[in-house]
Amino acid sequence: MKQRSRAVVAAAATMFACTIAAQPAFADGSDPAGLVVISGTSALPAGCGLAEGNGYVLNPNAEVQPMAARDPKNSKHLVAIYQQDRWNKYGSNGAVTVVSNDAGVTWHKSAAQPAFSHCNGGTAANGGDYDVTTDHWITITPSGAAVAASFSLSRTGQVTAMLVSRSADGGEHWDAPVTLQRDDTTEFFNDRPAITADPYHPGVVYAVWDRSFSESDGTWGQPVYMAKSTDDGKTWTSKKVYDFPTNSGAIGAVVQPMADGTLLLGMHVETDTTAATQVVRSTDGGDTWSTPTLNAAAPFTVGTKIPDPDNGTDPVRNASLPLLAVQPNSKVVNAVWQSQNADGTFHVAYARSTDNGQTWSTPVRVDKTPTGSAAVPAIAVSPAGVVGITYYDFRNNTSAATLPTDFWATTCAEDCTESGSWNEQHVEGSFDARTVPLTSSGRMIGDYTGLVWTTGSTFLAVYGVATGNTSNPVDIHSDTFYR
Repeated sequence: MKQRSRAVVAAAATMFACTIAAQPAFADGSDPAGLVVISGTSALPAGCGLAEGNGYVLNPNAEVQPMAARDPKNSKHLVAIYQQDRWNKYGSNGAVTVVSNDAGVTWHKSAAQPAFSHCNGGTAANGGDYDVTTDHWITITPSGAAVAASFSLSRTGQVTAMLVSRSADGGEHWDAPVTLQRDDTTEFFNDRPAITADPYHPGVVYAVWDRSFSESDGTWGQPVYMAKSTDDGKTWTSKKVYDFPTNSGAIGAVVQPMADGTLLLGMHVETDTTAATQVVRSTDGGDTWSTPTLNAAAPFTVGTKIPDPDNGTDPVRNASLPLLAVQPNSKVVNAVWQSQNADGTFHVAYARSTDNGQTWSTPVRVDKTPTGSAAVPAIAVSPAGVVGITYYDFRNNTSAATLPTDFWATTCAEDCTESGSWNEQHVEGSFDARTVPLTSSGRMIGDYTGLVWTTGSTFLAVYGVATGNTSNPVDIHSDTFYR
């Protein structure tokens, strides 16, 4: 793994004009990390994937869409997962997990990877017999075990499966995958898992995903399924937990436990004519759910591309979905999602609940993008209630030949339901998004990024950046920012 020295980090901070202030230290006196390049060239075996052809194009050495988790008992122990060698459609050759034991100052590749695909060592015998893998999510349980989820599938998408893998040693080695759901027919399509360890009930872990179906008469549905483990991610039971009327459903779902035992389910809900960000509540472990307590219009279907900022024919992929961040040991939960203005531009919407998700503030826009769109929001919150949000935008785009793209953070400590309470910082950029993987849905800077709180009012973001090197087009970086 490539690492940057402190001198290089300082130079990079100057080059990218990051907002720097006095950084808070950990209890042992160490400082939070600076800018670090986590990935380099492919970590997968050479030639391990399927051959190109029939419209399938590989982006070798391209890493995208990271997710990160923080150990609830050890703020310096972090694990991240990302896609390695992205195809133009239907995922990547493999997943890569990396571990930090110093709050992101350094990262190292796991000694063994979860067997989510053939390139990850997946076989019929170990449960990883899949061409490609995508949409990875990760959590760390109160015991320090890491649990990762994958959407693994055949290249054509006829076979789709939800898998989880557990690492008892915090991300270094991974058990054989457990299959939560598998379908071998195009009648059903499993999509976008999210996984969350319950911080209040050690051993309990939840995974959710959507499973769409289509009927011969043209009707369709997309209910939410949930799997639950009560033994720290070793074994699982799965069932459908939230259904919708005909011709409607959820695209992506996230689950968050509250301190009082309530479960919150956030999702993007679509019908043939409408779309909305919704949150529902369960007080019986997911057996029954409320009507939506947050129901915010998001008038675009997932997959609606962000128009080419240069008015050309090279749009940006847009598949961001709602995310929730719960302030520990409180009734406060924060929601973020991608909204769309009447002028067609996309932005970052935020709402807050202070009563375990029963009621919500009026949504407000929190990105500071002066013109054009802001994309791919992520959110985290500290125990003291400081909220951090990250996103990409194209405000520095000045040339039709390239697409300068920047990565930003905005934070709030109080009055967060007011747009003016959010303070923006520049994290990294500009980089040329014209060189990130081209998918059937546009240029893929990622459908989400990783973001965790580490200590004090410090956050660590894990995100993808175009390098300008055609033989290694995209790397995963991490960097800290703070209130």
